[in-house]
Formats: sequence, C-alpha cells, structure tokens
Amino acid sequence: MGYIWYIDISLSVIQALVLVLMIRNYLGIGFTRTGKILLGVSSVFLIESIAMILTYYNWMIAGMGPFIALPALAITIMNLVGVLLLYIISRL
Repeated sequence: MGYIWYIDISLSVIQALVLVLMIRNYLGIGFTRTGKILLGVSSVFLIESIAMILTYYNWMIAGMGPFIALPALAITIMNLVGVLLLYIISRL
C-alpha cells in the first residue's frame, strides 16, 4: 500500500507548485494591504504543503499503512481542490 503515500506526496507537490504560482500572482499587489494579506496566507499554505510532503515521507518510511494513508489522501485532495479554486480566483 506504499503507492498511496506516493500519491499523497505527489498531490502535495502539485499543491505547493500551485501556491508558488499564486504567490507570483500576488507579488504585483504585494505592497497593498490586501496584497500583504494574500501573500501571507499563501505563504502559510505553502509552508503547510512542504510540511505535509515531509510528514507523508516520514510516515511512508515508518511503514504506516492505509489506515493512515487513505484519510491523509482525502485531506490532501480537499486541500488541493481548495487551493486550485483560490488559484483560479486569483487569476481573475
């Protein structure tokens, strides 16, 4: 069941890349009050994505099974969908 961890890690990497693109989109308005807030929130989510990549890797190495990997996968998918929606909105 190690392949579930690879899916978790891959989705978290995709989420981190989308967040980098969001931060790039917000750099143009980074000096406004709203821009600072958006950059801050995006940065927090980016740090969370990187932390989850490391956590998933450690759990995979520790031999955690599907009882941990499947709920983590569900959470990762929901996070990715939310970040993708924010990215789409940020491009408007």
